[in-house]
Amino acid sequence: MLPRAITMDLLPWIAAIAGGILAFLGYAGFDQFYLAWICLVPILWAIRGQSPARAFLMGWVAGIVGHGGGFYWIVYMFQQFAGLAWPLAALGLLLIAAANGIVFAAWAWATRLITRDTGWSVVLVSPVVWTALENFWPQIFPNYLGASQYKLILLTQIADVTGILGVTFLVVYTNSVIYAVIERWVEKRFFSFRPVVVYAAVIALVSAYGAVRISIIDKGAFIAEKLTVGVVQTNIGAGEKHHDPGRFLREHQEMSRKLITINSLDLVVWPENVYSFNLIYREGHLPTGVLDGLRIPTLSGAVLRVDRNGGPHFYNSAVLADGMGKILGIYDKMVLVPFGEFIPFGDTFPWLYSWSPYSSRFWPGENKEPLMLGRHVLSVSICYEDIFPGHIRMLMSGGRFRQVPEAMFNLTDDSWYGNTVEPMEHLVLASFRAIEHRRSLIRATNTGVSAIIDPVGRIDHRIVQWTRGTLVGRVPMMQGRTVYAVLGDWMGWLCALLALLGIVNAYRLARRHLENKKTYDGKEKKRHKRPRK
Repeated sequence: MLPRAITMDLLPWIAAIAGGILAFLGYAGFDQFYLAWICLVPILWAIRGQSPARAFLMGWVAGIVGHGGGFYWIVYMFQQFAGLAWPLAALGLLLIAAANGIVFAAWAWATRLITRDTGWSVVLVSPVVWTALENFWPQIFPNYLGASQYKLILLTQIADVTGILGVTFLVVYTNSVIYAVIERWVEKRFFSFRPVVVYAAVIALVSAYGAVRISIIDKGAFIAEKLTVGVVQTNIGAGEKHHDPGRFLREHQEMSRKLITINSLDLVVWPENVYSFNLIYREGHLPTGVLDGLRIPTLSGAVLRVDRNGGPHFYNSAVLADGMGKILGIYDKMVLVPFGEFIPFGDTFPWLYSWSPYSSRFWPGENKEPLMLGRHVLSVSICYEDIFPGHIRMLMSGGRFRQVPEAMFNLTDDSWYGNTVEPMEHLVLASFRAIEHRRSLIRATNTGVSAIIDPVGRIDHRIVQWTRGTLVGRVPMMQGRTVYAVLGDWMGWLCALLALLGIVNAYRLARRHLENKKTYDGKEKKRHKRPRK
């Protein structure tokens, strides 16, 4: 057996690892959402009594475990997108997990620093610091702890005021209250019920707000004008699509033709990159044969080639066309996937593309305008753009003429990630855009999960991943703007300001303590100094 001293030294690290495991098991995809309410408790226990630097390392270990387990599909992505061998793909996962894990690390460091030196309660410090970091720490694949609670719609409705950060704050707040109660009980310290009473009141208020908002939004959606939309999911992955693009297009045509024979549709939606074509100007008609006589408006993903500045520029685009193939509008993807749609610094060092032969060379789009289908205003995003709240908020602002979209559409190909939890994680993260803006979100994917999400955030209609199918929904054309749409991530900024004040105050108090200690030590030395004879 290990000596007791070594065992006691290892326990905090074991607790940090346990916290990381609970974090990814409680996240969307694994769907044990209740674990998210306690996943930070072991980490808070691990860092108690530690120096801030040691707390940083323990938090980082927890973050690497949490992100490594939750985003294991990144290995498959690197193999499919970049053609990397398994060891290099695993190294890529480790690097991304380490980068994203800084949120855990910095949270643990700042929480320990502030609570140690200021005496402020962990109940408030912990959620404030986490929310600030979640808002500002840059991540290749953004994720929000609050997304784990997508099924608890009474609690998620605050997102139309706070964004998803408000739900994250609640989750971390819950962890912190549970930890504070356990800590005082174990240490047999005096326990005040005030934090628990305040917490219960907050949850009650949030739930009441959710119930009221659900009722109001459901009534608004019921009386709103509807757009009947059909979504096609062929269950053909990126590999098959690459080898036989003609078949990929034909499958969409055939499935759409069957869909419109039994449904009266206003719009058919196809996923990302269904076909490719050249375009001189961003208007005109689709190539002959793309719609193949469907005679119904179509929103579809396409690889668009535009010759400009003496060379071809390729865009990952969404094209809205009427029943005769006339192009009504085009949106080009702005937020590109690194190593999949471009190589960082690849324009400066073109030889980098030879290292990753499966990576594309797309250009980011610049058009922020919504697309018009008759009198209806539609917002369109592509692939993982819908997990960036700030980007969707920009698109939902309505462009130059402030034509605020009435519904949101997303075209995606998640087949790059295999039969993993990634498609569900992607869907859940995207579902919060519906709540934030009180709009339906229609997602069309090649291999799933295709879905129609209502303005409350309910995923009522969906086709599960790696399944062939179609779905039809009557989508309400909603009006107005939410508090979040107007103010954005104000909660993240507020928490960042409070966290910064806490850190500054901690350093100020630490310096004062050090100066007092030096003064006291000096006086003691003088008092004990022997007088000269």
